[in-house]
Amino acid sequence: MRIQRLSDEAIADQLGNAIRERRLRKDIKQDDLAEAVGVSTPTIQKLEKGKGTIQVLIAVLRELNCLELLMNLLAAPRVSPLAVAKTGKTTRVRAVGASQVKSRTIATKVNGGVTTGKLEGQTPNLLIPRRSRG
Repeated sequence: MRIQRLSDEAIADQLGNAIRERRLRKDIKQDDLAEAVGVSTPTIQKLEKGKGTIQVLIAVLRELNCLELLMNLLAAPRVSPLAVAKTGKTTRVRAVGASQVKSRTIATKVNGGVTTGKLEGQTPNLLIPRRSRG
């Protein structure tokens, strides 16, 4: 099943179950893991039920030698080639937000000259046109 279709609670439950499975595969008791991490046993129990803090999650993953599971989150975000072509910048640009895009001023070519105008509910001409859904 695709993770996007799951609720936040269901994802948290699956993460807790995955941590529990890894702990059991390494034959570590909750009490021993709690002591090694420096938290109480109920804190480990809560984490395995999908409730807990990021700090406890990191400490438990470190103790279980599973920190590599977080590598995708820690990787630097890639800059889109389309964003580079549009802005000329190779670094990330601050998000504008969907509500501000509609009223942003854009430059358009008219009879060889360049004029500026407001986008009023229109989408700018795209390099690659969007497919119509329907």
